Amino acid sequence: MNNREEVWDRLSEPWDVIIIGGGITGAGILRKAASQGLRCLLLEKKDFAWGTSSRSGKLVHGGLRYLKQGQLKTTWHSVHEREKLLSECDGLVEPLGILMPFYEENRFDPILLKAGLTLYDMMAHRKNHRSYDSENISKMAPGIRKSGLSTGLQYYDARTDDARLVLRVLKDGELLGGTAINYCSVEELCRDQHGHVRGVTVKDIVSNKTKEVFGKIVVNATGVWVDQLRAQVGEIPKMRPLRGSHLIIPNWRLPLAQAISFTHPEDGRYIYALPWEGVTLVGTTDIDHKESLNVEPSISFEEGKYLLEALNEMFPSFQLKAEDVLSTFAGVRPVIHTGKKDPSKESRDHCIWEEHGLLTVTGGKLTTFDLLAREVLDKIKPQITHVNEHHNKIQDAQQNMTGHTILQSHLGESMTRRLYGRYGNEWDSFIEEIEENGCEFVPSTNILWSELRWAARHESISHLDDLLLRRVRIGMLLPSGGREIINRLEEEILPVLNWDEERWNDEVTRYYKIWKNNYSPDLILK
Repeated sequence: MNNREEVWDRLSEPWDVIIIGGGITGAGILRKAASQGLRCLLLEKKDFAWGTSSRSGKLVHGGLRYLKQGQLKTTWHSVHEREKLLSECDGLVEPLGILMPFYEENRFDPILLKAGLTLYDMMAHRKNHRSYDSENISKMAPGIRKSGLSTGLQYYDARTDDARLVLRVLKDGELLGGTAINYCSVEELCRDQHGHVRGVTVKDIVSNKTKEVFGKIVVNATGVWVDQLRAQVGEIPKMRPLRGSHLIIPNWRLPLAQAISFTHPEDGRYIYALPWEGVTLVGTTDIDHKESLNVEPSISFEEGKYLLEALNEMFPSFQLKAEDVLSTFAGVRPVIHTGKKDPSKESRDHCIWEEHGLLTVTGGKLTTFDLLAREVLDKIKPQITHVNEHHNKIQDAQQNMTGHTILQSHLGESMTRRLYGRYGNEWDSFIEEIEENGCEFVPSTNILWSELRWAARHESISHLDDLLLRRVRIGMLLPSGGREIINRLEEEILPVLNWDEERWNDEVTRYYKIWKNNYSPDLILK
C-alpha cells in the first residue's frame, strides 16, 4: 500500500471520487474508477476489510437458495460474477464441491433442488451437478448420519479468503492510480451552500490530525453502516443489520474433502461446513443484530449451540462439543429492510441511492462487488466529463508466469496457485520476498513466514490484529489465537515494522483482548 504520510499530505488535492469504506464494495469501486482515469481516494475508518468483508462465510456463490425465494435476478448476477472471479482470481477464488444429502423424511426436496440446479447450471452455461445414491454419499462424507439416508446431490460453487480478496482488489486499484488509506475516519460530510455533499472532514486515527477533503462525487460504501452517514443529510434508516456467526473446527475433528450443506433440525435453515485454510468452517446463523454497530460483533452462546446441534444431528459419530472449537467469528450483513418477519427471507439484492449529493451503495453479496462498482460508475459518469473507458490497464497476473515454475518445484502446484491468487499483480515482487526469506511454513498452517513479512512491509499494518486476523488468518487457525508462535513472530516482523519493545507489548495486549472478546471459543462455553 502507499506510504501513509505521503498519502495524508496529498489529501488536500482535488479528487474526482471520494469513496468511504474499505470493504469489498469500496475496493471494487476504487479499482473501477481508477481504471477509467478518475482521481479516486478511498478512506477506511478502521482497517481494510475490518467489517463484513473479513467475516463472511467465505463462499463465492450464486445464491442457490435465492431461487427458492424467487430472487432470480440476484441469482443470475451472482452466478455470472462467480464465473468471472473463478477465471480472474485463480488460486484465491477456487471451485468448491458442495454435497447435499437427503433423507426419507424430505423425499420431495431432491426433486425441487434438482430443478433449481438445472436452472443454476443454465445460468453458468455448463452442467455442474450430479446425483448419488446413499452408499456413495456415505463414502463422500464419512461420518454423516446413515439412518434414513436416501440420496444426495453434488454441485459446485466457490470459496475464497474474503479479506485477501479485498486486499488484492485494493492493490489493483492502487496500481491503476487510485489511493487508499486505512484508519482515517470521516467525521463529517462537507456540504455546499445548496446543501449538496462536496467533501468530507477526515481524522487520521493514527496521528490525530484532521483535514477537509473535497471531491466531485462522494460515495458512501460503508455497508451495514451506511445509515450513519445518510443521517447527516437527513435521511431515515433503511438497513436491517443481520448477524451471521461461524465456528472454526480442526480438520481432524471434522474432516471434510468437500463442503456439505444440510438443514437444521430445529427450523429447516441450511447450514454448511466446508474445508477452508486447513480447518473446517461451519456457518451460518442469520439473526437480527441488536448490539451497537460501533462495537465489534461476536458470536453468542445461543448461536454456538445452534450450530453445534446441527453438526451433531448430521455427524452423530463425531460427538462435537464447544471444547472442540478452535475459534469463532461473526459478521453483520448489510441487508436492506423490506419488512419481512424472517431475516433469512430478506432480499440480498443491492441498492444505490443518490441523496443530497451523497451516493450510497449497499446490500448485495461478496460475489457481486464488481457489478456494484460498474453500476456506481454508470451513475457518476454524467457528472464527470473525463471518464475514459479504456484509460488505465494493468497486466493480468495470470499472464505473468515469472517464478511460477521455480516456486512450484519447492512448494507444489496447489500451494503455488494459492500464493499466485493472493498476490496477483504483485507476483514478481512477492517472489523476491520468498527468494530472500525462504519457504518456511508457520507451524500447523499453510501460511509462509514470508507472507507475514510481506504484509508487515507492504500492506498498511497499523496494529497486530491487522496482520493476524486479516492479512493472514493465524488468529483464527491456531489455538489461542496463535500464542505459541508469538515470540517467533516478534523476531520476524519487529524489524520490518520498526516498533520498539514497548509498542510490541502494547500491540500483543491489544490483540489478545480483541481475540478473547470476538474470536475465542470461550464465547460459546457456559
